[in-house]
Amino acid sequence: MSRGDERTSEPPESAASPSASPIRRYAWLAVKVLFSVGILAVVIVRNDPAQLAEALKGISATAFATSAALITLTAVVGTWRWVAVMRAYGAQQLPSAGRLLALYFMGFFYNLWLPGGVGGDLVRGVASREVFGEAGATAGLTVVFVERLCGLIGLFFFVGVSFSLWPLPGVSVPLVYAGLAILAALAGVLAVALAPKLTPHLPPFLARISSRVPALERRGPFVLALALSTLTHTFTALSGHVLVADLAPHVAVTHSLTVVSLAAVSAFFPLTHAGAGIREGAFVQLYAPLGVPGAVAVAASLALFATQLAVSGVGGLLSLLSPGPSAAKPRA
Repeated sequence: MSRGDERTSEPPESAASPSASPIRRYAWLAVKVLFSVGILAVVIVRNDPAQLAEALKGISATAFATSAALITLTAVVGTWRWVAVMRAYGAQQLPSAGRLLALYFMGFFYNLWLPGGVGGDLVRGVASREVFGEAGATAGLTVVFVERLCGLIGLFFFVGVSFSLWPLPGVSVPLVYAGLAILAALAGVLAVALAPKLTPHLPPFLARISSRVPALERRGPFVLALALSTLTHTFTALSGHVLVADLAPHVAVTHSLTVVSLAAVSAFFPLTHAGAGIREGAFVQLYAPLGVPGAVAVAASLALFATQLAVSGVGGLLSLLSPGPSAAKPRA
C-alpha cells in the first residue's frame, strides 16, 4: 500500500468505536446478547423442544467430523483470501503461511465467541501491521475490512448462482431474486474497486465509508480473493448439508447449497450475536418446502453453529499459546 493511500486507509467506524461511551457500548452488547437468547428461545419453543433434543442426539459422530473438516477447509481458504487481499493492496513480504493461518483461527475464535463480532478482525488487523510498513495497523485493519467485504460479495454471488440453478420449491420467479443477488455482488465489486474515484460523488454518509477504502494496487489478487470467497461459502454450505442430510437423507446437496447460503445472508445483519435465532429461523422456513420438520432444521442449524464454535476453539488455544499479537517477522 502506497503512502498516498494512508489517508484513506483508516478502518470504518463501528458501533463500538472508541469514541462511544463504554457504558453505552456494554449496555448495547448486553441487550444484543439478551435479544439473541430470546430469539433463539422462541424458535426452539415453537419447534417442539423434545423432538429437537432427539434430533440432536441422532446426529452421528461422522456427520459432525465431516462438518468440522469442511469448516476447517473454510478457514484455510479464508486465510488464502486474506493473503490475496493483502497483496492486492501492496503487501510485499508476508509472515509464514502457518502464522497467518494461526491468526485467522484466532480471529475466527474471537468473532464467534465475543459479542460484537469484530474482535477477531482487530486481532488480525493489528497483527498484520508489519506488512504495510509506515501505514501500520491502520492499513492492516482496513485490509481486513475489505477482506470481509469480499466475503459478503462472494456470498451474494453464491446465493445468486445457486438460487438460479437450484431454486426452492414454491418460489415464484426465482431468476429475479437470483439476478438481484448477482447484481448486488457486482455492485459490491465496483464499490470496492472504484472506491477512491466514487467518494467525491457519494452522499456524505456513504462518502465517509468509501473514503476509508484505499485504491487497489494489483487487480489479479483481488479477483482471486473474490473467487476464493465463493469457495469458502461452498464449503460452509456443504458443512451444513452433511448435518441436515444425516437427519433428513432425502435432502439434495444442491438444495442445501441454496438454503445454507440464504440462511447465511439472513444471519449477516448484526441483530443477534453470530446470527443466533435468525439463522435457525431461516433454516426452518427454507427447509420446510423440502419436507424437513422444523425441529430437525433447528437441530441441524444448532449443530452447525456448535461445530463452528468447536473448530474456532483452535484459535482460542493458539491465542493462549501465542507470544503476542505480532504476525511475526515477514519472510525474506
